[in-house]
Formats: sequence, structure tokens, C-alpha cells
Amino acid sequence: MKYGFCALPVVPMRAEASDRFEMVSQLLFGDTFVVEEYSEKWTLIVADFDGYRGWVDTKQLCFLSMEDCEKVKAWSAVQQELLTVVQVNNRGLLLPMGSRLPSAGDSIPNGISVEYMPNTVADQLDIQTIAQHWLGSPYLWGGKTCLGVDCSGFVQTLFKVAGYSMQRDASQQVLQGCGVDSISEALPNDLCFFKNDSGKIIHVGIYMGSNKIIHASGEVRIDTIDDKGIFNADRQAYTHTLSSIRRMR
Repeated sequence: MKYGFCALPVVPMRAEASDRFEMVSQLLFGDTFVVEEYSEKWTLIVADFDGYRGWVDTKQLCFLSMEDCEKVKAWSAVQQELLTVVQVNNRGLLLPMGSRLPSAGDSIPNGISVEYMPNTVADQLDIQTIAQHWLGSPYLWGGKTCLGVDCSGFVQTLFKVAGYSMQRDASQQVLQGCGVDSISEALPNDLCFFKNDSGKIIHVGIYMGSNKIIHASGEVRIDTIDDKGIFNADRQAYTHTLSSIRRMR
């Protein structure tokens, strides 16, 4: 069995072993993984952070021994800014928010150098503030960065920066935390989940208080929400049907 980590700013994970298949998620710099199937062209990996499986172009992966992979998994800092240039292996990389980096004292595998050590205290971050920095970021199925993000990737990345481990898909995230009965009882940072006509969870957003929600739908935007769902003022229509509200802390 092989192990490794993402040594590039962002790498797509695909549903099948081809560039022609949909991107289901992304690895961000510092994310570690376990290899399930390996070939010279495509590798099936399972991400350690959320257990998500996907096919990755083998050329885009950095393979490590189990011992060195454990060193990377222990990196304790999370990139807080939307995009920041970091020196990795003597070259500048533009890393997105949510990338994992070593702090002072963290072990770094031989052959890997990270010159910029961020001073990150993740549990002091305000999710509401950093969420609004994403406004206007385009929707991208499977995306997890400000250059393209889907609804659950937006939630996962923001909560990761704030020190929480969230699953990848909205249908998985809805099983986390504890229930909240109505919008009138919701607090800022509660997660609102939305369903289709068959009852399947298909969307998630972050409650901001005062009947406002920030979510990725076409772009990262702020809309009005009530116990019926999301009301889009631009379209003068409800666009998402509320299913449940969950509190992560």
C-alpha cells in the first residue's frame, strides 16, 4: 500500500480514471491520502481528511512512506487567506485557503521544504468574516477553492479553516452535528440543508443570522432564507426547499 500528499496547490479528484469524467472533489496542498489502486497514468486514492475516494492523475501526486506521510498528517497550520504565495521546494506556489502547512516544530519529510510558516490559530477565526471574502467566487462542481467551489466544498473548506472536520458532500454533512428546529432558533454558522422533490439532500449553506444565508449557487452569494427555503431576490423566486438545520458546535 502506498501513501502520499498533495504537493501542488490544488489537484482534481475524478469519478473515473479519465480527464473526461466529472471532478468530484479536490485535494488541496498538504492533504494526505492512501492509495487503493495505482497505475502509471491514474491512481485511485482515499483522502485522509474526509475519506473521499477519487481518481487522480498519477503525475500530480507525491508519494511518501507511511512514516513520512504521518509527518505531513501532523502539520497543524491551515492557510487562512483566500490565496497566498508560499515557497515550497524553492519555488513559489499560490496556495488556496484550506491548504495544510507545517508550523514551527512540525516535522517535515526529507526532500520537502516549506519556507513560509504561517502563524495560524484556527479556532479564533470567525466563519462569518471569512465566508464573505468568498462572495462572487464561481460555482464549480467538485471545487474547493475561491477560483471555483461547490456548495458543500465551500462549507467544508470554511469549517476546516476554523478547526472542524466536515464530510465532503451535503448528504454526508447533514448527518453531523445536532438538529435545530426552525430558522427562528438558528444561530450564525448553523448549516442549512435543502432537498429536491424526492427528499434527497442536494444543497447546503451557512446561516448568517437575520434570515440571511451565504451559499454557493451559481456563485457564492447571500440570499434570504425562511422556513420554506431560500428566496432569490434577483429571480423573485424560491430556489431551494429547506430540509433541516444542523449545529456543529
